[in-house]
Amino acid sequence: MKAEILPPLTASVHIKPSGWRFGIRLWLPLFLLWILLLPLMVLALPFLLVAALIFGVRFWATIRAVLGLLAAFRGTRVEVQDPNTRVFINLH
Repeated sequence: MKAEILPPLTASVHIKPSGWRFGIRLWLPLFLLWILLLPLMVLALPFLLVAALIFGVRFWATIRAVLGLLAAFRGTRVEVQDPNTRVFINLH
């Protein structure tokens, strides 16, 4: 598989409360989430195929678009800040 079509595999979360010299860094393995969701997605495929036939949507084009959307999340950076805490989330 090409790297540009893979969904984010890890996330790093950095939480820094005000008054703390250093924050808390967490590494979250998102690939475990994808492994857990894979059987559910396989079970959902026949229902999605029936829905695509009913509504006249191209099935494989829709699947490809959803995978492209997931792959586009790679490199996303989210920064949230309030007066007491700063949170940074990076998707890798």
